[in-house]
This record gives sequence, C-alpha cells and structure tokens, in this order.
Amino acid sequence: MNNYITYRDFDVEGELQYFILQREFPHYIGMISTYQIDNLILPIQITGYYLWVNFAGTLRGNLIPNYRSISEDINLIINDMAVWYYANRIVTNPKKYKKFKYDTVS
Repeated sequence: MNNYITYRDFDVEGELQYFILQREFPHYIGMISTYQIDNLILPIQITGYYLWVNFAGTLRGNLIPNYRSISEDINLIINDMAVWYYANRIVTNPKKYKKFKYDTVS
C-alpha cells in the first residue's frame, strides 16, 4: 500500500491545486505548486522540474504535533512526498509534466 494519495482541491486563494496526503497519522498534507510558498517548513523541489511540495497543514487544519524536532520530521516527510510524487506520478505520466521539466539544452 502507498504511504500517500493525491487529490485535487481548492487552496486558500480559491485556485484548484494538487495535494498529497499522508495516509498515516498525523496526516500531513503537501501542496504541489509551480512556486515556493514561504513557510516555517521549507518547500521541497521535485528534482528536475519546476514543481515544489509545500507544507499545507494536516487533515485537522493547522494542528500539528508539538515536540522538539517536529520541523525536522515534517521536512523529512515533505521530502519523501516529493520523491513519491516523482516516482508515482511524474515517471508514470511524463507527457503530463513535460511543460514543468527543466530545459536541459545548454
């Protein structure tokens, strides 16, 4: 079973976006975007593409667990989401993401 699922929903600005949801608790959400969102949790770029995974809270909203190394743990999960998205969405359908790929011609 996959650790994540993707879905489409509206962001806080009312724009339709792709999201990644962590299946296990605490159900972190990452938003796929073509830009970085300045946040306490740094966005992770998907390798080779102009796409970022931005931390977007949890299923319960902006509630996150509270312990000393929580930001490092969330960064690891957001990074894992980026790797998972690349392997399970981009690699399986490269034509859909061709417009976001780096221009490799020098």
